Amino acid sequence: MARTTDTVSVSGHRLRLTHPDKVLYPSTGTTKADVIAYYQQIAPHLLPHIAGRIVTRKRWVEGVGTAASPGDVFFEKNLPESAPSWIRRVEITHRSHVNRYPVFEGPADLAWAGQVGALELHVPQWRVDAQGAPQNPDRLVLDLDPGPGAGLPECVEVAKRAKALLRDLELDAYPVTSGSKGIHLYSALDGTHDSDYINAFAKQVALALESELPELVVSSMKKSSRTGKVLVDWSQNNGNKTTIAPYSLRGTIEPHVAVPRTWRELNDPDLRHLTIDEVVARMKRRKDPMAALARPAPGADRLETYRAKRDAAKTPEPDGTPSSDPAGNTFVIQEHHASSLHWDFRLEHDGVLVSWALPKGVPTSTNANHLAVQTEDHPLAYATFEGTIPAGEYGGGEVTIWDSGTYELEKWKAREIIATLTGTKAGGLGGRRKYALIHTDKNQWLIHRMKLT
Repeated sequence: MARTTDTVSVSGHRLRLTHPDKVLYPSTGTTKADVIAYYQQIAPHLLPHIAGRIVTRKRWVEGVGTAASPGDVFFEKNLPESAPSWIRRVEITHRSHVNRYPVFEGPADLAWAGQVGALELHVPQWRVDAQGAPQNPDRLVLDLDPGPGAGLPECVEVAKRAKALLRDLELDAYPVTSGSKGIHLYSALDGTHDSDYINAFAKQVALALESELPELVVSSMKKSSRTGKVLVDWSQNNGNKTTIAPYSLRGTIEPHVAVPRTWRELNDPDLRHLTIDEVVARMKRRKDPMAALARPAPGADRLETYRAKRDAAKTPEPDGTPSSDPAGNTFVIQEHHASSLHWDFRLEHDGVLVSWALPKGVPTSTNANHLAVQTEDHPLAYATFEGTIPAGEYGGGEVTIWDSGTYELEKWKAREIIATLTGTKAGGLGGRRKYALIHTDKNQWLIHRMKLT
């Protein structure tokens, strides 16, 4: 990389880099160039977790220093005027002021963060929509913070109990070693409740853990009561607060990272926080354990994969224009005579048709489950599509509508969707049917017909 100053191209954007050889982590000799390289390598995993979220940065312009002489650090909320024009800006009105935050959408944004010494990226549990309006939180976080005399082993014990408690509430928990001291636990939410509600709910979870494990858990931030215990910090669900983003660096003496982990890893007696180099090597050979929570932001281009698979000049299918209306409740089931006969089951959600391929069609009995393989999201216009996709093109074959109509949503979570469909075609569903889609592994689901209540 450049010796003092250089202008480089990152994902099509021009970025001026200064002093890339500046050492930001003296204990390991990690330079600004190393930090920027890390954020470029980890971008495919990090960006989906911060998509649509305003980013508060914690900056060490001259580096983190040493244990004996820590470097100067400051939080930055507003995006400075000097920031590149291609970084998305969102204005958020607080009680007494307005802040203009960045929303990072690509590798170039992360490179700029590294250039200005923004080592830590902090985000809220809510996103903004395409117009920049804050939405209800789509995830819950519990920060397990060990007090004096406690450490990761105690956090693991609390995390396991919290996992069981959240499971009883139909929430899956995903652990992240924070890179600082403790563990963060995340759960996906369906966005039906505001931050005040979720913050109060998280507090009740913390109180329940404190009641079950009084010798190990504390829910109050009072320092005098934290020795040898783990604080279950529920307050980061407050709409005005933020949490270190998964895969963000930390401004610790060594370049630690907030890393999503598997529950199996938490059983390792040698569990520890991971460093920048370890995380890069780790993610070359494995998938993100927290990928189920890395959903596209509202307004994001969820149809990119759909368009990439098709040549608009060769197929009569809709062109993949995004919808501006995310609130519909259309469903369609299409009979698809492709290389093998299957049925495409599609539910409108967040402005697209979320889609599954059913090799055996929808179950007609409540006693049998059928395989449902999730495919790419489709445009809403696909709900009325019938025609022949040319041979040799993706999905080549005849497509007809087996049934279509509207649905009533009972549950939409990362691992389970329940909806009652009302069909309109004779020979299709035959009226109203209730189905549950249950996620089992990667893109594989089961679809189960439920009894109408």
